[in-house]
Amino acid sequence: MSIQKNVYTSKKTGKSKVQYYASVWYAEEKRSIIGPMRSTEKQAKQDHTDIEREIERGRAKARPKLRATKIDQIFEEWHKATKPPVYANNTWQVYGRFYRDYIKPVFGERGISDISSLHIQKYINLMAEKYSPETVNKCFNILVDIFNFAKDVLKYRPDNPTDGIKRCKVTTKSKTVWTDEQFSYFLSLPEVQNSHYYPMLCLSAALGARPGEVCGLREDCLSTDPCYLINFDRGYDNYAYETDLKKKKSHRPPPIPQYLYDLLHQRQSWKRELHLQHPEWGDNDYLFVSQNGNPIKPRQYSVGFKRLLTAHNRRMQSYKEKHQKLPHGEQELPYITLYGFRTSFATNNMRKKPNAALISSIMGNSPKTLLQFYTQSDIDMQTEIISNYVKPIQGNSDTQTRADNAKTSSKNFK
Repeated sequence: MSIQKNVYTSKKTGKSKVQYYASVWYAEEKRSIIGPMRSTEKQAKQDHTDIEREIERGRAKARPKLRATKIDQIFEEWHKATKPPVYANNTWQVYGRFYRDYIKPVFGERGISDISSLHIQKYINLMAEKYSPETVNKCFNILVDIFNFAKDVLKYRPDNPTDGIKRCKVTTKSKTVWTDEQFSYFLSLPEVQNSHYYPMLCLSAALGARPGEVCGLREDCLSTDPCYLINFDRGYDNYAYETDLKKKKSHRPPPIPQYLYDLLHQRQSWKRELHLQHPEWGDNDYLFVSQNGNPIKPRQYSVGFKRLLTAHNRRMQSYKEKHQKLPHGEQELPYITLYGFRTSFATNNMRKKPNAALISSIMGNSPKTLLQFYTQSDIDMQTEIISNYVKPIQGNSDTQTRADNAKTSSKNFK
């Protein structure tokens, strides 16, 4: 029995994942039949047994001629082999969409052996003229995986034409964050408090949680032992699939203030009442559901927030155009996304208490990720750090004395 092992290393995290697949020699056609990628060796062994049975029955699929094998065919095999749980469902769906939108029109009908490194480089160059570096790099990553699959698993070609080609350089953009005062103002708006998304928005602002984590919360996520806690143990994606959380550290039960506990407890009661009124809809264990009982998707949550923010800012702009000023006590808010809540949580808390380990444990990621992707430094933070550092160096001497001493030193040097 031949069970092959393939080690997949994430380009983003650098972590490795071992996958297994069956490889059965088909003597009649002098070729190997390859099974799908599996997360365990036991599953691959079962595939091996199934393939042997197919060979015995004479039902093994004939291998297409190498040159005639199209990229479309390789993609279908690769996409089938990497479906969840090999890839997270959201990632798997996005890869499929990117292939159909950006790669298939260019390479889909080309033979696997016809593609050279020059073709790939020209494709990357043309894409870079039209699309963002992030989009181009995602397409390139898909091509890397497809050709690795064709080379290492299917044995359809001896090399990978993507080798040696560099990804586009991604420029890190400054992210917009809200201050504590801006969050307080937004969450106090009557239209926000009357919104179906109000408890979700309060939770996102208070904990900096990912939108998928908030949507994936269970109905029984709350606890009072030893204090008010909320348990994040799964996600929910835009394709209506329950997902595992991004990392092991994402599974966490952070403490929450009582007002938030009471708010979520009210939503629990509303959800149960909704089920009693409409038993024909069926039931699920999601805390946040829409008026028809279906779990709220991250995109739906994001659109709901964007509409609230846009409507408020338009009212402020309309009033300002008419009266040349904003209403007393009102303000126009910068546009951010729900992930902007997460960045704001990290930045504001690092400004107050720069303990990366503590803040990242609440957010469900590593201190390195927190500092690299979520915190945004500003001139106030930089000024405060430099001032606090300079104070003990200055001692008790005043500025004028230091300036005079500096002039004297300069003359002596000359």
